[in-house]
Amino acid sequence: MRCQYCGREAQPGQVFCECGHPVSLSTGANHNAASYGFPEPPSDYDKNWLTPDGRSLSSLEKKPGMGVAGKIVIFIIIAAIVGVGGFLAYKIIKGQDLLDEGNWETIDKAAFSITLPSAMKESDNIIEIDKKYDKLGYFKSDKAGVYIAKAEHTASSREAIQQYGLKRMKQLTIQMAKTRKINGQALDIKERGDLLVAEYSMNRKNFIKGTDKLWVLDATLITEQRLYEVQAFCAESEKDKYIDAMYKWVDSFKAN
Repeated sequence: MRCQYCGREAQPGQVFCECGHPVSLSTGANHNAASYGFPEPPSDYDKNWLTPDGRSLSSLEKKPGMGVAGKIVIFIIIAAIVGVGGFLAYKIIKGQDLLDEGNWETIDKAAFSITLPSAMKESDNIIEIDKKYDKLGYFKSDKAGVYIAKAEHTASSREAIQQYGLKRMKQLTIQMAKTRKINGQALDIKERGDLLVAEYSMNRKNFIKGTDKLWVLDATLITEQRLYEVQAFCAESEKDKYIDAMYKWVDSFKAN
Protein backbone atom coordinates (compact mmCIF):
# COMPACT_ATOMS: atom_id res chain seq x y z
CA MET A 1 0.00 0.00 0.00
CA ARG A 2 1.23 3.53 -0.82
CA CYS A 3 0.70 6.68 1.18
CA GLN A 4 -1.96 8.81 -0.47
CA TYR A 5 -0.03 11.94 0.42
CA CYS A 6 3.62 11.34 -0.44
CA GLY A 7 3.51 8.09 -2.41
CA ARG A 8 5.89 6.14 -0.16
CA GLU A 9 5.43 2.39 0.09
CA ALA A 10 3.98 1.49 3.52
CA GLN A 11 4.80 -1.71 5.37
CA PRO A 12 2.02 -4.13 6.33
CA GLY A 13 0.33 -2.96 9.51
CA GLN A 14 1.92 0.50 9.32
CA VAL A 15 -0.63 3.11 10.50
CA PHE A 16 1.29 6.33 9.94
CA CYS A 17 3.58 7.13 7.04
CA GLU A 18 7.01 8.70 7.51
CA CYS A 19 5.48 11.97 6.28
CA GLY A 20 3.22 11.96 9.37
CA HIS A 21 -0.06 11.20 7.67
CA PRO A 22 -2.18 8.08 8.26
CA VAL A 23 -1.51 5.34 5.73
CA SER A 24 -5.14 4.18 5.52
CA LEU A 25 -8.51 4.78 7.08
CA SER A 26 -11.06 2.28 8.33
CA THR A 27 -12.87 0.56 5.51
CA GLY A 28 -16.56 0.94 5.08
CA ALA A 29 -16.67 4.43 6.60
CA ASN A 30 -16.59 7.78 4.84
CA HIS A 31 -13.63 9.26 6.65
CA ASN A 32 -11.18 11.88 5.53
CA ALA A 33 -7.93 13.23 6.83
CA ALA A 34 -9.64 16.08 8.64
CA SER A 35 -11.62 13.65 10.82
CA TYR A 36 -8.28 12.53 12.29
CA GLY A 37 -7.05 16.05 12.80
CA PHE A 38 -5.10 16.22 9.54
CA PRO A 39 -5.90 18.96 6.99
CA GLU A 40 -7.05 18.02 3.48
CA PRO A 41 -4.03 18.23 1.16
CA PRO A 42 -4.18 21.14 -1.27
CA SER A 43 -4.80 20.53 -4.98
CA ASP A 44 -1.21 21.49 -5.81
CA TYR A 45 0.20 19.30 -3.07
CA ASP A 46 2.45 17.35 -5.41
CA LYS A 47 4.15 20.57 -6.51
CA ASN A 48 5.67 20.93 -3.05
CA TRP A 49 7.60 17.68 -3.41
CA LEU A 50 10.96 17.71 -5.09
CA THR A 51 12.91 15.10 -7.00
CA PRO A 52 16.45 14.20 -5.84
CA ASP A 53 17.89 16.73 -8.34
CA GLY A 54 15.74 19.53 -6.96
CA ARG A 55 12.93 19.63 -9.56
CA SER A 56 9.27 19.65 -8.56
CA LEU A 57 7.18 16.62 -9.38
CA SER A 58 4.89 18.77 -11.51
CA SER A 59 7.81 19.73 -13.76
CA LEU A 60 8.08 16.12 -14.82
CA GLU A 61 4.65 16.23 -16.43
CA LYS A 62 4.72 16.24 -20.23
CA LYS A 63 3.86 19.67 -21.51
CA PRO A 64 1.68 20.05 -24.58
CA GLY A 65 3.80 21.01 -27.60
CA MET A 66 3.44 21.82 -31.30
CA GLY A 67 2.95 18.83 -33.51
CA VAL A 68 4.72 18.11 -36.80
CA ALA A 69 1.80 19.51 -38.80
CA GLY A 70 1.94 22.81 -36.92
CA LYS A 71 5.68 23.12 -37.53
CA ILE A 72 5.17 22.50 -41.25
CA VAL A 73 2.52 25.23 -41.42
CA ILE A 74 4.85 27.70 -39.66
CA PHE A 75 7.67 26.80 -42.05
CA ILE A 76 5.42 27.36 -45.09
CA ILE A 77 4.30 30.76 -43.78
CA ILE A 78 7.88 31.88 -43.14
CA ALA A 79 9.00 30.64 -46.56
CA ALA A 80 6.12 32.53 -48.21
CA ILE A 81 7.00 35.76 -46.41
CA VAL A 82 10.67 35.44 -47.37
CA GLY A 83 9.71 34.63 -50.97
CA VAL A 84 7.38 37.61 -51.34
CA GLY A 85 9.96 39.92 -49.76
CA GLY A 86 12.68 38.67 -52.08
CA PHE A 87 10.45 39.06 -55.14
CA LEU A 88 9.55 42.64 -54.21
CA ALA A 89 13.22 43.47 -53.60
CA TYR A 90 14.10 41.97 -57.00
CA LYS A 91 11.39 44.05 -58.71
CA ILE A 92 12.59 47.23 -57.03
CA ILE A 93 16.21 46.62 -57.99
CA LYS A 94 15.27 45.60 -61.52
CA GLY A 95 13.04 48.69 -61.86
CA GLN A 96 16.07 50.89 -61.19
CA ASP A 97 17.94 49.48 -64.21
CA LEU A 98 17.83 52.30 -66.77
CA LEU A 99 19.06 50.01 -69.55
CA ASP A 100 16.25 47.45 -69.24
CA GLU A 101 13.84 48.51 -72.00
CA GLY A 102 11.14 46.36 -70.42
CA ASN A 103 10.94 49.05 -67.72
CA TRP A 104 10.61 51.96 -70.15
CA GLU A 105 7.31 53.78 -70.53
CA THR A 106 5.92 56.45 -72.85
CA ILE A 107 5.16 59.78 -71.22
CA ASP A 108 2.43 61.80 -72.95
CA LYS A 109 2.23 65.52 -72.28
CA ALA A 110 0.26 68.29 -73.95
CA ALA A 111 3.37 69.59 -75.76
CA PHE A 112 5.37 66.37 -76.33
CA SER A 113 5.75 62.65 -75.79
CA ILE A 114 8.89 60.68 -74.98
CA THR A 115 9.83 57.16 -73.87
CA LEU A 116 11.96 56.96 -70.72
CA PRO A 117 12.83 54.45 -67.96
CA SER A 118 10.15 54.23 -65.28
CA ALA A 119 12.85 54.87 -62.66
CA MET A 120 13.42 58.30 -64.18
CA LYS A 121 10.91 60.43 -62.28
CA GLU A 122 9.64 63.87 -63.24
CA SER A 123 11.00 66.55 -60.94
CA ASP A 124 9.02 69.61 -59.92
CA ASN A 125 12.34 71.38 -59.46
CA ILE A 126 12.88 71.86 -63.18
CA ILE A 127 16.43 72.99 -63.83
CA GLU A 128 16.81 76.02 -66.09
CA ILE A 129 19.48 75.36 -68.72
CA ASP A 130 18.91 78.08 -71.31
CA LYS A 131 16.90 81.23 -70.60
CA LYS A 132 15.97 81.47 -74.29
CA TYR A 133 13.93 78.29 -73.94
CA ASP A 134 10.71 77.57 -72.07
CA LYS A 135 11.07 74.54 -69.84
CA LEU A 136 8.70 71.66 -70.62
CA GLY A 137 9.95 68.78 -68.50
CA TYR A 138 12.76 67.48 -66.35
CA PHE A 139 13.09 63.74 -65.65
CA LYS A 140 15.91 62.27 -63.61
CA SER A 141 17.28 59.36 -61.62
CA ASP A 142 20.54 59.04 -59.69
CA LYS A 143 22.34 57.87 -62.85
CA ALA A 144 20.87 59.84 -65.76
CA GLY A 145 18.22 62.33 -66.76
CA VAL A 146 16.47 64.18 -69.58
CA TYR A 147 15.69 67.89 -69.91
CA ILE A 148 13.13 69.15 -72.47
CA ALA A 149 12.48 72.74 -73.53
CA LYS A 150 11.13 74.78 -76.45
CA ALA A 151 11.78 78.18 -78.04
CA GLU A 152 9.65 80.17 -80.44
CA HIS A 153 11.19 81.20 -83.75
CA THR A 154 12.46 84.71 -84.09
CA ALA A 155 11.13 86.84 -86.91
CA SER A 156 14.31 86.25 -88.95
CA SER A 157 14.29 82.48 -88.47
CA ARG A 158 10.61 82.29 -89.35
CA GLU A 159 11.30 84.28 -92.52
CA ALA A 160 14.24 81.97 -93.36
CA ILE A 161 12.01 78.90 -93.01
CA GLN A 162 9.41 80.41 -95.30
CA GLN A 163 12.04 81.34 -97.85
CA TYR A 164 14.35 78.31 -97.74
CA GLY A 165 12.36 75.57 -95.99
CA LEU A 166 13.22 73.41 -92.99
CA LYS A 167 16.02 71.54 -94.70
CA ARG A 168 17.92 74.73 -95.45
CA MET A 169 17.20 75.96 -91.93
CA LYS A 170 18.83 72.84 -90.50
CA GLN A 171 21.94 73.42 -92.61
CA LEU A 172 22.19 77.01 -91.43
CA THR A 173 21.77 75.87 -87.81
CA ILE A 174 24.60 73.35 -88.22
CA GLN A 175 26.89 76.01 -89.68
CA MET A 176 26.13 78.43 -86.85
CA ALA A 177 26.60 75.75 -84.17
CA LYS A 178 30.07 74.88 -85.46
CA THR A 179 31.20 78.36 -84.45
CA ARG A 180 30.23 77.65 -80.83
CA LYS A 181 32.42 76.00 -78.22
CA ILE A 182 31.51 74.29 -74.96
CA ASN A 183 34.32 73.77 -72.45
CA GLY A 184 36.72 74.82 -75.19
CA GLN A 185 35.48 72.16 -77.59
CA ALA A 186 33.83 72.93 -80.91
CA LEU A 187 30.41 71.34 -81.41
CA ASP A 188 30.22 68.47 -83.86
CA ILE A 189 26.57 68.49 -84.96
CA LYS A 190 25.11 65.68 -87.04
CA GLU A 191 21.73 65.06 -88.59
CA ARG A 192 19.87 62.11 -87.12
CA GLY A 193 16.50 61.81 -88.79
CA ASP A 194 14.58 64.98 -87.92
CA LEU A 195 17.03 65.79 -85.14
CA LEU A 196 20.29 67.66 -84.99
CA VAL A 197 22.49 66.01 -82.34
CA ALA A 198 25.78 66.77 -80.63
CA GLU A 199 27.70 65.24 -77.72
CA TYR A 200 29.85 67.16 -75.27
CA SER A 201 31.02 67.21 -71.66
CA MET A 202 30.19 69.97 -69.21
CA ASN A 203 29.98 70.72 -65.49
CA ARG A 204 26.55 71.02 -63.88
CA LYS A 205 25.69 70.76 -60.19
CA ASN A 206 22.79 68.76 -58.74
CA PHE A 207 22.04 66.88 -61.96
CA ILE A 208 23.71 63.54 -61.21
CA LYS A 209 24.32 62.15 -57.73
CA GLY A 210 27.96 62.15 -56.73
CA THR A 211 29.45 64.16 -59.62
CA ASP A 212 29.27 67.50 -61.43
CA LYS A 213 30.99 66.19 -64.58
CA LEU A 214 28.32 65.25 -67.10
CA TRP A 215 28.19 63.83 -70.58
CA VAL A 216 25.40 65.47 -72.57
CA LEU A 217 23.59 64.32 -75.69
CA ASP A 218 21.98 67.47 -77.07
CA ALA A 219 19.20 67.02 -79.67
CA THR A 220 17.38 69.84 -81.47
CA LEU A 221 14.12 69.44 -83.39
CA ILE A 222 13.22 72.27 -85.77
CA THR A 223 9.58 72.62 -86.81
CA GLU A 224 7.84 75.38 -88.71
CA GLN A 225 6.42 76.77 -85.44
CA ARG A 226 9.34 76.49 -82.98
CA LEU A 227 12.52 74.78 -81.83
CA TYR A 228 12.61 71.91 -79.33
CA GLU A 229 15.68 70.93 -77.35
CA VAL A 230 16.08 67.53 -75.69
CA GLN A 231 19.16 67.00 -73.53
CA ALA A 232 19.93 63.55 -72.14
CA PHE A 233 22.76 63.39 -69.64
CA CYS A 234 24.70 60.99 -67.41
CA ALA A 235 27.95 61.01 -65.46
CA GLU A 236 30.88 61.57 -67.83
CA SER A 237 32.56 58.47 -66.37
CA GLU A 238 29.58 56.33 -67.44
CA LYS A 239 28.95 57.72 -70.94
CA ASP A 240 29.94 54.44 -72.63
CA LYS A 241 27.38 52.62 -70.50
CA TYR A 242 24.42 54.92 -71.15
CA ILE A 243 25.06 56.64 -74.50
CA ASP A 244 23.15 54.09 -76.63
CA ALA A 245 20.13 54.33 -74.32
CA MET A 246 20.37 58.12 -74.35
CA TYR A 247 20.10 58.11 -78.16
CA LYS A 248 16.99 55.94 -77.92
CA TRP A 249 15.43 58.34 -75.43
CA VAL A 250 15.94 61.41 -77.62
CA ASP A 251 14.93 59.50 -80.77
CA SER A 252 11.57 58.72 -79.14
CA PHE A 253 10.78 62.42 -78.63
CA LYS A 254 7.80 63.75 -80.54
CA ALA A 255 6.40 67.26 -80.49
CA ASN A 256 2.61 67.49 -80.19
